[in-house]
Amino acid sequence: MAGATGTGDQVLVADASDKQLRRALSFQDLFMISFGGVVGSGWLFAVAGSAAIAGPAAVISWVIAGIFMIAIALCFCETASALHKSGQLVRGPLYTHGGYTGYIIGVAYIIGSITVPAIEAEAVVTYAATYEPSWLGSNGLITSQGLVVAVLLLIGFFFLNFVGIRFLGAFNTVVTWWKFIIPILTIIFLFLIFHASNFTVSGGFIPYGWPGVFIAIPSEGIAFAYLGFRGAAQFAGEAKNPQRDAPRAIIYSISAAVVLYVFLQIVFIGAINWSANGLTPGNWAGLSGVTTTLYSAPFYTVMKQASVALLGGFATILLIDAIISPSGTGWVFLGEATRAVYGVGADGFFPRGLLSIHQRTRIPWIALIATTVVGAFFIIPLPSWYLFAGVVTDAFTISLLMGPLTLFILRWHAPGIKRPFQLPAAMLVGGLAFVGGALVIYWSEFGGLFYVFSVLFMVLPLFYLLYAPRNLGIPSGTSWVLGILALVLAVADTAFGYVYLHIATIETIPSSPVVGVSNATLTTYFLIYYVILLVTAWVPALIAQRLASPDGRKAIRSGFWVLTLLFAEMLLAWFSIGGTFPFGPLNGSPYIPFPWDTVAMTFIACGIYAWALLSGYRTKDLAEVETLMQRGEPDAATT
Repeated sequence: MAGATGTGDQVLVADASDKQLRRALSFQDLFMISFGGVVGSGWLFAVAGSAAIAGPAAVISWVIAGIFMIAIALCFCETASALHKSGQLVRGPLYTHGGYTGYIIGVAYIIGSITVPAIEAEAVVTYAATYEPSWLGSNGLITSQGLVVAVLLLIGFFFLNFVGIRFLGAFNTVVTWWKFIIPILTIIFLFLIFHASNFTVSGGFIPYGWPGVFIAIPSEGIAFAYLGFRGAAQFAGEAKNPQRDAPRAIIYSISAAVVLYVFLQIVFIGAINWSANGLTPGNWAGLSGVTTTLYSAPFYTVMKQASVALLGGFATILLIDAIISPSGTGWVFLGEATRAVYGVGADGFFPRGLLSIHQRTRIPWIALIATTVVGAFFIIPLPSWYLFAGVVTDAFTISLLMGPLTLFILRWHAPGIKRPFQLPAAMLVGGLAFVGGALVIYWSEFGGLFYVFSVLFMVLPLFYLLYAPRNLGIPSGTSWVLGILALVLAVADTAFGYVYLHIATIETIPSSPVVGVSNATLTTYFLIYYVILLVTAWVPALIAQRLASPDGRKAIRSGFWVLTLLFAEMLLAWFSIGGTFPFGPLNGSPYIPFPWDTVAMTFIACGIYAWALLSGYRTKDLAEVETLMQRGEPDAATT
């Protein structure tokens, strides 16, 4: 039967597992899952972080990110109506571009999704530190006591998911209504203390220039706040009528979120009391200082500082919401991440044990355990919501680039699959989605890309150890040598990059090797790091392509656009605003100034978009899936 290259029966194994899932979610459940995922910790923190580097122009950042995310969401509306399988966001790339692309995109998605419950747990702890100071250090990072609390919250999310999809859907609906009402009331109340002059104080509307407006999108949590829309797509295989309800849930949730977040940013900027926070009017960068709680609890702080008694009382309700909103998102996204892990198990990238369904609750219980345990490990190295947000955004956005690609490949190579929702002006919307996503990744700057590249390229060797020998026709001994070599190089290069490059992007450490080093020397360090990373990614792929079966060669070759895009993003980021202080280790003017760097990235993304579309093909997995779906076989249990 059809594996990635026709050598296995993975599609049939996954289909049999899909049928054990319980189809119980209504349109309201799907909408609440997506909207509940969008309104989590993002609304509690991102307004302060984005204002700190973009000033009042952070409002524009939300609008730009919203346009890009709506375009991406529209593409997933069609793919969700066509595939409607749990974990379909990580299963689609395998069907349209083969195993190599499927693995990279699947891993990127898992990096993002598996860390969301952890970041939401950290959000609860950070806000709660306003009445339990021992949970947050003077440097703004969560203390060891706070990290323990975050892990315990993650365990609580696990049990809420383990009881089953029906309980999750019903419970989440109740919580999401709360999460909708509180931000609306926040907007209304903050207009009572609105100071329009905050939009024109010293420095004007765009005090730090347009680079800050764009960099705020990925690095300060704006894009992260929108990413929850994908929940309806991931849970589609457990919906009563996924082809009709999943697309509606996706577009309604992201559209409502854009309006909500723009207004939240507006009222936060208008509500800032400069003197109460010891700041000079217009000192937007001061919002991120650890001497003010505007950064760790922005809405609570502006309400508590208001002279209006009503707002002081509502500030207490916000502290309660700071537990409920992130927790609601955390347990939903632990379930969503579980479906993503289930999806890569269905793809055959990881052990088939991840497909095990608990017979009573009908949930992928082994995938749920694995997701919880791995997510807990991410809490320790990233003890800050803001550190987490950029990493999650980059990882997710890499995977969401597949939205428009999957849409077109399914149209061109699997016309027999029914798609009740068909996106109008798909080529225009798809191009905007792909290029917009590529720009969001680029604007993350070098520091954000470093984290994602480190994890992604240290996990990539598992492709050669677990998947390639079974599915690509590569001799197992050779494949293992390639995997181990890639792993050793990735670990060594990551260590080198952290010590000689990345440490300068987070803070100036007196003992750091980069202190006092010239830009030319730093660039030399970067090129060493970059070349080793090129070797780590490209050499095993090129060797594997030569040794693979004909189908395997095609699968690997169809993923070369992904590597090209990623390496182009990092190279350009170093030599432009992404590598220049305060966004990167270099001091002085960027080698490629704004806006020419963004123009260059736009043209590169357009070219790679065309390449990626041409790289898609009718894989044997896709042919198998089309046949199964044409038979009208149910995808999930209804009892």
